Amino acid sequence: MTVTDPFADPAPIASEFASADSFRGRLVMIEPTRLELDVPNQSNPGNVADRLTATVTTLDGQGRVEIYSYKAPTGKFLEGPTHKGVWFSQERIVKAVLPERVLREGVRVLGRLETFKPGKPAGPGNPWGIVAATPQEKAQAAQVLASLTLNNPVEDIDPFAPKDAPF
Repeated sequence: MTVTDPFADPAPIASEFASADSFRGRLVMIEPTRLELDVPNQSNPGNVADRLTATVTTLDGQGRVEIYSYKAPTGKFLEGPTHKGVWFSQERIVKAVLPERVLREGVRVLGRLETFKPGKPAGPGNPWGIVAATPQEKAQAAQVLASLTLNNPVEDIDPFAPKDAPF
């Protein structure tokens, strides 16, 4: 007699991912895909913060991004330029991308991730934020994005298929 296993194995957990540190100073386009409101902070019980999940695309033409672990560079890199599923729980980043705390389709924020005191480690008194792109950077980003679009033509998409994130 054969017994069918009614349980699914857990999906592998990605151990390598991009973080705010990975994008420090880089010209990036942030496209939110999910917003979680008032997520409890495990290291500070009683505190909550919003968490943004986004697709982050580097548009500066500088190539791959480095992976950081506990704010330290690992020497490992992620190819790009598009990085899906990046989490941001830093208040200034979340508010810069979604100031009304509402996820809307089509949001694309362009800028550079940097701390309040540029080049210094993020932490209390030195939070992450997004510096607005200059007109020249916007023009550069538009050219890089157009190049990416031309090199990766959009496949036929079923307009009735479920979306990855609810809007």
